[in-house]
Amino acid sequence: MQVRGLLPPLSFEAARAYASPMQRARQTAEALGFIDPILDPRLMEQNWGQWEGLSRAEILARDGKDAFTRAGHGLEFRPPEGESTEELHARVASFLKDVARAERDAIAVAHLGVLRAAYTLASDWDMRTPMPAELDVSRVMILSLARDGVPVIHALNVELRVRIEPV
Repeated sequence: MQVRGLLPPLSFEAARAYASPMQRARQTAEALGFIDPILDPRLMEQNWGQWEGLSRAEILARDGKDAFTRAGHGLEFRPPEGESTEELHARVASFLKDVARAERDAIAVAHLGVLRAAYTLASDWDMRTPMPAELDVSRVMILSLARDGVPVIHALNVELRVRIEPV
């Protein structure tokens, strides 16, 4: 998704901004107008170990048609020498708990796995089925956080605003 020329939802323009330290998340945060986001490694994508950087087709060709089945399902999924989905969820939950301690709103620019983890923590999706159709990962998900960091989905699929340049 191209974010140059887009802005976050109105209520988040003055929010604390967090981003994964990975380059594309930092660049996305900056393109949205968050010049100096707080970089937090808990927002990094899931570590895919030996499968890092490979397409699904490449993984299946190299490791066999049952490679994903052998890696597990749902929270137990773990790529060879990589991070389990349960470990990813634990670090996302830790991030949310820390963010909830502050009074101000926050925005996080992260990766697909982190977004899916946050959605799972806020819903009853067990990740054993395909990603719910209601979750459009090209849009914004707004969570409300309890004091202990437990997320509740406030809004899904919120559109970014178009930046209008002065003439």
